[in-house]
Amino acid sequence: MGVIFALLKLIISKKQVVSIFKEKSTPAVFGLILLALALHASFLNKPPLVITNINEGLLYYALAPLSHAPAVVLSIIYYLIVLVQALRINYMLNDVRMYQKSSFTASLGYIMLTALLPAWGSITAALVVNSLIIWLLFRVVKLYNSQQPKTLVYNIGLIAGCMVLLYYPALFFIPVLFFALGITRPFRLNEWFVLLMGIITPAYFFAGYLFLSSDVAVYHAFAGNFVPQKTFPAKIVPTAVAFGAAGILIITGIIVWQAQNKRMQIQVRKMWSILFIMLILMVPAIFFMKNAWPFALLLACVPGAAFAGNAFLYPGRLASALLFWVIIAAIIYVTWMPFKI
Repeated sequence: MGVIFALLKLIISKKQVVSIFKEKSTPAVFGLILLALALHASFLNKPPLVITNINEGLLYYALAPLSHAPAVVLSIIYYLIVLVQALRINYMLNDVRMYQKSSFTASLGYIMLTALLPAWGSITAALVVNSLIIWLLFRVVKLYNSQQPKTLVYNIGLIAGCMVLLYYPALFFIPVLFFALGITRPFRLNEWFVLLMGIITPAYFFAGYLFLSSDVAVYHAFAGNFVPQKTFPAKIVPTAVAFGAAGILIITGIIVWQAQNKRMQIQVRKMWSILFIMLILMVPAIFFMKNAWPFALLLACVPGAAFAGNAFLYPGRLASALLFWVIIAAIIYVTWMPFKI
């Protein structure tokens, strides 16, 4: 725990808590690195695990061999994945002017949200798939002014179809794409059909492969994943603390978004609406798919980080500092107390 406070002291030595992240500067990037190291200081005693399940999707075959890698290598891989994803989210949001000024608050939000549950401090299919979700959002942003919409729409569907095969709970991202197409472009039935064709193309070829290889058992294994599930955390109190802190942060960001909405460009308003719908639709996966809890909730950290960026960027120093330390306190409590989620 002393390591956490020592590293955080470096981050806030010259500026008040999150002020450094409200600017687009090199020190902010180093601050993100130090924060990620601090929030996962437990890796010094217990390195990240590779947690994957053959029933989650095809990423199992890529991640399973990593379980034999040295602890140092696994820690480096985890840090790189989270930091790169955080920076990519931030770049996308700043590139389309989602905020009034460029900053690193979205990266800050992503790093903090992904550290809230100890189980999320592992290399999982959900963590890897977040990179594809961010890539898809980059593509979706371009729908508004695309000169070749059918090609872009098909590519978006193709990426989404591959993503679902790699990680089955990502299926709940599919309705987000249809919603995004519906609000970013005038309704054209052929474009919706192209999106649908892109989505089912990977499944079509995969099903053909299974049929030719006579591996019928995979069909039943795939279908068996989509059943209602009762999700109960191992420990209610630490789970409630983690989700309560995340809820405060994200709801604050949503309130700020609503306050700023009228002053935004139409394209930016639509993008925020897409992120909001995505945030809502990513949660049900844990209730309708086997083995989805708690890793599938990581997918909601992508839109959650965008709203967390609002919560850190717009309020004054006192409010943003209070939010920052509420999340830090929740992470310390959940991570360092003798509980398991």
